[in-house]
Amino acid sequence: MTKWLSATLLVAAALVAPAAQSLAPISAEDTLKVTTVTVLDLSDDGRRVAVGARRLFDNAETNHRRYGDPTYFAPSMVELRVIDTRTGAIDKVGSGLMNVRQAAWTRDGSRLAVLTAAESASGLPITTLWVYNADRKTLAEVPRQKGAEVAANSQLVWTPDGTKLFVALRNPADDAAAQAAFKALVSGPVVVQSSTPFLDWDAMNRSNRRRSLAEIDPATGAATAVVPTAAITNYQLSRDGSFVTWLEDSTEKTSYDVIFGTDNAVRTLAHNGRPRTVLDAKTLKTTTPRWSDDGRTLAYAEKGEVFVQRIDEEKPRSITPKPKVDLAAPKPAPGTDDESESFSVTSFSRDGSRLLLTSKKGWYVAAVADGARERVLTLDDKNEERNPKVTAVDWTPAGDALLVQYGEPDRWDRGLSRLDLKTKSLTTLVRGSEVYQGVRLSRDGSTVLFQKSDGTRPAELYAADPAFTNVRKLTDLNPWIAKKALPASELVSYRDADGKVLYGVLRYPIGYEKGKKYPTVFELYETFFDNGFNGRAAFMAGQGYAVFHPSVNLVVGRPGESWAKGVTAAANKLIDMGVADPDRLGVHGTSYGGYATVLLLTETDRFKAAVNVSGKVNMVSFYTDSERLGVRNTHAPEKSQDRIGGTLWEYPERYIEHSAIFRLDRVKTPLLTISGDQDPNVPANQSRELYYALRRLNKEVEWVRYVNGGHRPPNSVSESIDFEQRIVAWYDRYLKEKPKAGTTQQ
Repeated sequence: MTKWLSATLLVAAALVAPAAQSLAPISAEDTLKVTTVTVLDLSDDGRRVAVGARRLFDNAETNHRRYGDPTYFAPSMVELRVIDTRTGAIDKVGSGLMNVRQAAWTRDGSRLAVLTAAESASGLPITTLWVYNADRKTLAEVPRQKGAEVAANSQLVWTPDGTKLFVALRNPADDAAAQAAFKALVSGPVVVQSSTPFLDWDAMNRSNRRRSLAEIDPATGAATAVVPTAAITNYQLSRDGSFVTWLEDSTEKTSYDVIFGTDNAVRTLAHNGRPRTVLDAKTLKTTTPRWSDDGRTLAYAEKGEVFVQRIDEEKPRSITPKPKVDLAAPKPAPGTDDESESFSVTSFSRDGSRLLLTSKKGWYVAAVADGARERVLTLDDKNEERNPKVTAVDWTPAGDALLVQYGEPDRWDRGLSRLDLKTKSLTTLVRGSEVYQGVRLSRDGSTVLFQKSDGTRPAELYAADPAFTNVRKLTDLNPWIAKKALPASELVSYRDADGKVLYGVLRYPIGYEKGKKYPTVFELYETFFDNGFNGRAAFMAGQGYAVFHPSVNLVVGRPGESWAKGVTAAANKLIDMGVADPDRLGVHGTSYGGYATVLLLTETDRFKAAVNVSGKVNMVSFYTDSERLGVRNTHAPEKSQDRIGGTLWEYPERYIEHSAIFRLDRVKTPLLTISGDQDPNVPANQSRELYYALRRLNKEVEWVRYVNGGHRPPNSVSESIDFEQRIVAWYDRYLKEKPKAGTTQQ
């Protein structure tokens, strides 16, 4: 029996088995106590990994009023841990929670540099450097020196010999000026904005790039200047430590083509040398280059063509030149073999001699020297939905293979594979129904680090050898959850109204009984395929609901139509399965999902209750709102997520058609709308418009405002519990069967 079939039978058995009496359902408060880990750095030899263990419970409050302030860095309090990947031994670093910004191992993996941040009484950031000695298990603070204040957005890189830390410095006077500019924009008393090259908020947000680069002696805190103050986007120290390369912001005006679009020049500086420009901003444009391991060669794609350049070369050269076009010849049809192939850059081999390129037709290995390439993995560019889900993790140090994350396109059969570049064959390393995330290979190739979930419980951290003959579980982050009843999940396929096959994730109610119909809620966003722990779904399943995350086939120019075609088809599927009660369907979504929810209610009355969380309802008023996000709210409908496909002046009818506010007279579903007054993404005014319009139309509506909340509306532990409980209570009011006289509701 295959692993996949065995897993399927186990899930099926779980669906019909009643919940054990000793297991309690997940509560709203429980969802805040789930611990997750972020890998901060893995030592070169793969022996030690530094992680931050984080709970929403400890990070429930943010000062959303300071969103957009270049000097405000929202806290992310974690418990810093160092784990031995061979033995599983865990050392807790420091006492209690720390606001860790960065961490980096020395080359030998013996010491860990840590950068933490705090806020001064004036609201300016204060950073602290620490060095943890992993052998002695001691944490020492690096002395602070005036003029050597480390930027809160600094990267951390050790010099090759491990004696110095390469960091970005930030002049406190620049922080003070940036904060003053922010206060002027939000507090006045007089605010003047004009048609200067930059939007004021865009210009101000760029100010946090004003940094210098230096080496700091961790023993004394003394800094040695390397690169003078400039608008530094990001930077890297070469592998041998002999030079530094950085991207310098050379943007001349606010871009409406890319959100926070930045034109960067590539600059470099050798020790005892003078800075020079490798690549100007006009050539690189808004692309971020990929770098070879030694830091001497860069690669980038421009309109599907790949360019490479060594830092000692004068200009970039194409390794995938476009074929010369015969203007007299007929143009090839889109998708034909004669059409020019469009490439993306993935990564360099360790020695920098080869590049992994990808296109719709497959993966290629290309020689950096002359562009000679061969296909190592073939994909079906005519039927892309049939292709496996493949992602390159890393090259092996020898350059003979690639570690690949793999998944089947139509079932939960996922894992890791090895792509042999000589034989062009994929060999399975590990495969099953589990969810794999955050996969990385240690520099020496000895250790694969990854997070894995059974699809029901929160993920844990694992390590394995490259052949996966020795897999070690490194964490037990949520032992308490073993006493909680969690919903079984299933991948469900269905066809939308156009006949397109779509997938969605179903989570069964706790104690599910086959043949019994349940109140079912649909949570919308865009597409869903993989499962995994979902706090809200687990909470709702414990309250007797089936929860379904449907996918839709979104079409530029007509996204609203897609929701009606896809979500209603998903509802039909669950009804046909005997899971959903057709008279007790609910729908909700957050942000873009909230937008979809309200738009859907103007198309159908099948849903008996709905919840909009931070979703927009008026594409016209939203179009130029939310100034703190720069051009985001114009870019979204024109070029990205909202899929309107053009400006308000090009397609005014599309903006009106996709604004639920103009069709709210059709809504028959009781609606709960929830917003945060400090939301910079979808301003609370969108919920205000929705609420007052529905009131005017005598519709059933309720508006909940979290005055200190942001785009995730609640802004404290108590508010977060209130938030989850309100959503369930709303559904209970309309979807739960009312108990008969003399009985109690189950």
